[in-house]
Amino acid sequence: MNDIPEEPNVEPIKPDTVLYLCDRRACENCAYPLCKHTTDIYHAVNFEKGLGGGYWEKE
Repeated sequence: MNDIPEEPNVEPIKPDTVLYLCDRRACENCAYPLCKHTTDIYHAVNFEKGLGGGYWEKE
């Protein structure tokens, strides 16, 4: 039995792409700890929706 997870299929990252630490709920089959980031701010660990519907980084 192999306990090492398979490497996820990851698309190349385009220049100027912003990556956030992921809440591990963005993907149906999460590849944590091989993948720890997301481009979807909705799933960013350190951001929350605030006033006016914008996203704010948590202190």
